[in-house]
Amino acid sequence: MSKYCTNCGKEIKAKDIFCQYCGKQIIESDKLSDKEKEIIITNKNNSLALAGFIVSLVSFIIGFWGITAIVGIVLSSVGLSQIKKTNEGGKNLAIAGIIIGAGSLVLGFLSLIFMLFLSIWA
Repeated sequence: MSKYCTNCGKEIKAKDIFCQYCGKQIIESDKLSDKEKEIIITNKNNSLALAGFIVSLVSFIIGFWGITAIVGIVLSSVGLSQIKKTNEGGKNLAIAGIIIGAGSLVLGFLSLIFMLFLSIWA
């Protein structure tokens, strides 16, 4: 019977104490409660939280302060709500995506005001 690492999912030998691929200690699944098994299975980052963080970061760095910042905020918010329901990882990514996206929107708004101010005085 094959045995798999609970961290990376790769096949390991039955007698292994540590995974040879990721180095995580092997925990016998029959010694875990149902809640602990669920936590191990759902330990991956939420994809929407990650996508929202990336879109917000790109929006901030490149200067697409409008629509892309809003998309980043929405993706991060949806990812955060999914994380609360499914116990996935990536909560910090979702929060950072919301903060960076909001900062990007504020920066875009201030830039717009500054450009309007300069056009009036020119």
